[in-house]
Amino acid sequence: MKRNRTTPKRIPVYIIMLFGLFICHACTKDTPNLNMVRVQVEANSDEPVRIYGIKDSGESGVVIKKNYDNTFEIENDGFSIDARCKDENTLITIKVWINGKLRINISDNKYLTSGYIPLS
Repeated sequence: MKRNRTTPKRIPVYIIMLFGLFICHACTKDTPNLNMVRVQVEANSDEPVRIYGIKDSGESGVVIKKNYDNTFEIENDGFSIDARCKDENTLITIKVWINGKLRINISDNKYLTSGYIPLS
């Protein structure tokens, strides 16, 4: 009676292929995709402007006078920025650079929102 000897010879090959898959899976994108974001907010008066949506601003936002410039890293898909002032004559300008490219440059009086800014 003949025995099938090809099956035991293939087992080490299957084990090596299985280890190869585990190694390849472990090497895929271990670091998150971070984006450098620079936000610049300017106002044409000394009235306080409250900014929402900036990293570490919290629910109450950040209060500025005249200008704000900050650079930070962010890894999620996108964000939005709101700027508010009680004075109707105050012109607010928001500029956003993502990875060195100017993405948003908008201006308006009293209340300004950037809308959703995708990072990709």
